[in-house]
This record gives sequence, C-alpha cells and structure tokens, in this order.
Amino acid sequence: MRIYFFAVFVFCLLMLGAALFLQLVLNLAPCPLCVLQRMILSVIAALALLATIFTTREGWLPRFWSLLLALGGLASVGVSIYQTWLVSQPKDSGASCGPGLEVALDKIVEYLPQGEWTEIIYRSTASCTDGLNTLFGIEVAILTLPVFIILALFLLWLLFKRYDE
Repeated sequence: MRIYFFAVFVFCLLMLGAALFLQLVLNLAPCPLCVLQRMILSVIAALALLATIFTTREGWLPRFWSLLLALGGLASVGVSIYQTWLVSQPKDSGASCGPGLEVALDKIVEYLPQGEWTEIIYRSTASCTDGLNTLFGIEVAILTLPVFIILALFLLWLLFKRYDE
C-alpha cells in the first residue's frame, strides 16, 4: 500500500511543480480557484506522505488514509468542474470565482508559514474569468480537469481496493 500512497505524493508534487512552471516560466497568473486547487493538492500530498510513513499492511489505517485521500480527490474534481464551467461562460455573463473566495483564501494563507514561496504559491493575482490563462489555445482549467478526474478515480480505487493482498 505504501507504494500507492507514495505515488500519489509524487504525483501531487509534480502537479504543483507544473503549476509553478506555468506561473513562473510561462507567466500565467493564478486565479483564486487555481490557488484553491493548489491548496487541495498540497493537503492531498501531505496526507499521502503521512500515509506512506505511517501505514501498515493490516488494520484500519490503509482504509482511513484512502478515505481522506479520496475525499480530497473528489474536492479537487468539484473545484475543477466549477472552474471549467466558469471559464466556459460568456465573458459578459457576470460569472465570478465566488463571493469572497479571494478574501477567504488570503485568511487561510495568513496561517501558513510566511515567506516568499508562500506568497508565490498561494496568492492569486488574476480573475477566474479573464480568459488569459490559456495553453495551446485552451484554458488551463479545461486542460487540468481530466488530470484531476484521473487522480480522483485512482484515489477511489485505493479506497475500495482489497488490502489483504
């Protein structure tokens, strides 16, 4: 089981690295929903690392960690679906990230260890509906939806997997 949890940890780190690449190298500014996705991925990565370290082959722990990870995976899909719907709306529709989302995220960031990287990773600097975050002519939110779905399906598979193998 540990190998699966470690694979989830590495995958989340790769996704966070890709987000930083898009932000720092390709200059695609993150919106509040992008930052929320990063926070969810960070939590999934932390849980997967804890599961890797503390899981035994038997007992209830593998199922417990799998449940927490699956809930995180479903949350990431939910945010990604909402973000995909949001960017598909006409620009003059008045759709937004959500009332006060940026303020709520800023309050969460205040509790994190402060530093330059915290500001880079978890501060949003763009609107969810400005349409500027495209890669290959497609919105990044639309490109990431299948990745989050695959991650969630894998985490659900872990939840329902037999652990006595």
